[in-house]
Amino acid sequence: MWAVAKMEAKKQLQDRSLIFWTVILPIVFIVGFMFIFGNDVPDKQVVVNQIITGFSVFFSVFIIISIVISFVKDREKGLIARLASTPLSITRFFLGKLMPFTVIVFVQVIILTVFGIFVYGLELLNPLLYFGLALCLAIMVTSWGVAISVFSQTENTGLVFTQIIAFAGAILGGLWMPFEFLPEAVQSVGKFLPHYWTHQSLISAVSEGGSDVSLGMTFMLLGIYTAVGLLFAFMGYQRFLRQAKS
Repeated sequence: MWAVAKMEAKKQLQDRSLIFWTVILPIVFIVGFMFIFGNDVPDKQVVVNQIITGFSVFFSVFIIISIVISFVKDREKGLIARLASTPLSITRFFLGKLMPFTVIVFVQVIILTVFGIFVYGLELLNPLLYFGLALCLAIMVTSWGVAISVFSQTENTGLVFTQIIAFAGAILGGLWMPFEFLPEAVQSVGKFLPHYWTHQSLISAVSEGGSDVSLGMTFMLLGIYTAVGLLFAFMGYQRFLRQAKS
């Protein structure tokens, strides 16, 4: 397991495009949205809280692209077939692949948060809650990434699913604008998504008024979505293995 994790971490650290997806692009979006919506507003802090937390959730999903690319390349190069011939269990294989990506997403949230603190005055009123949510979010999106990877024929599949999950979640979950401004029908759908619950709970950790969502419900839903992602990953592994080149 640790050998798989070490190998995956080394591959990701050598991938320069990862910096673009996880750091540069999110910061560009944050700066752009703050320039458009952050000027001449009665309470700029509300806008800061909305945008920093919203884009932290939004861009965490983009790690799925890197996960799918990694799995597809390993399958095509015969690495998956070689690992399958070793005593390494499926569970330990998945954990080894998951850990580096989970760390990447968690670090991404930290970087965006620090950027928000120093550039826009974001205040972390409850750091333990904030980063606890960030860790659970990272675990959840990486579990989705593994689930999508074992069913993906090509790398483009990961790009398509990432865009669907990211943009649908952003629109329905209120990541780009206050959730209460959305139409009632959209709100009804959005409340079934982890994007909404995670975002609202993150806002609770950076603002005194916070949000009225249940933190217990948020952590429970993140756990459920993580379990569903891992379940699909295990279900699709044998099919994925049959496609692996020896």
